[in-house]
Amino acid sequence: MKKIYFLAMFMLLMTSSLALTSCSSDDDPFITATEDDEPRILDPYFPDWSDGQPGVFKNFARNLNLEAEVIVTPANHTTVKWYIDDEEVAEGLSINHSLLAGEYTLKVVATTTKGKETYRIALVQVRPLDGDPNPGNDIRDRQVVPGSVVKLHGTNLDQVTKISFGDKEASTTFVNKGDKSYLEYTVPADLALGTYRITLYDAAGNAYGGNKIVVSDEAPVVQEETLWEGSFNVTWGTPFDQLKDQFASLVKAGNIVRAYVNGNGQGAMTTAWWNNIITGQGDPNRGDIMINGSAVLEYELTDYSIQLMNEQNGALFVGDGYTITKITVE
Repeated sequence: MKKIYFLAMFMLLMTSSLALTSCSSDDDPFITATEDDEPRILDPYFPDWSDGQPGVFKNFARNLNLEAEVIVTPANHTTVKWYIDDEEVAEGLSINHSLLAGEYTLKVVATTTKGKETYRIALVQVRPLDGDPNPGNDIRDRQVVPGSVVKLHGTNLDQVTKISFGDKEASTTFVNKGDKSYLEYTVPADLALGTYRITLYDAAGNAYGGNKIVVSDEAPVVQEETLWEGSFNVTWGTPFDQLKDQFASLVKAGNIVRAYVNGNGQGAMTTAWWNNIITGQGDPNRGDIMINGSAVLEYELTDYSIQLMNEQNGALFVGDGYTITKITVE
């Protein structure tokens, strides 16, 4: 009788053990984090900061969207919000958001039901497509004064008809200067001081990213060094040669040389062989600039420019019918 009793008890214990094992399978999720725990963003990896600037999280062309997902803990007690340039654009564990070309600051904030918070910050870079209007980053273009007439240099800007600063707009005029072409526009006089992300529009209403412009009460200070000052009348027989043999030692690639002139004629900065200092082309493809009144002849030098100076005996300003009053370098 005792044997039967112990056998029955053994069978009962084995059945209970199997039932417990079945209920606690390793395949089932087991969440231990509570709403009292500190929030953490476990994935994805956000790059480290460098020199006070956040790292780049995503870099993609503008025909794609910003897509990302995060894993957070405590998962059942945390809300995630996504911000672009401090504006909330999504809520939840994922984002799928379209952006115009430009650089943006992404902030991901995880907040628990108890109000505890953590966040990550990174840069998102969106590239323009081939053929898109693509403005440059010259400081003189990026810091403007309300009511002033300013320039915006870049590529493919001939398509642009207007620029918007938030809810304000400015019509643009394209000025063709080859690889130095630019848009000219008047900054809205009632535009409040601050930083604006600008948008460029073509005639069909298509929008293109233009990155940011600072609207300030003063224009940026540009440091120019005067290389020569006086009065020199340029004719076909008397090119400006006062700095002919010195130019190569006074300038370097990336410098901007400006000649302040007045008169009625045409002129260009060239080598001593009368070839254009940027392209190396001679007449009739030298690219002389027509002068009518006061003007500034401006040349941003390249490595090729310096090579031309060294190989072709220095630099001149040639042409006819104008007077140079000052030569500077920036």
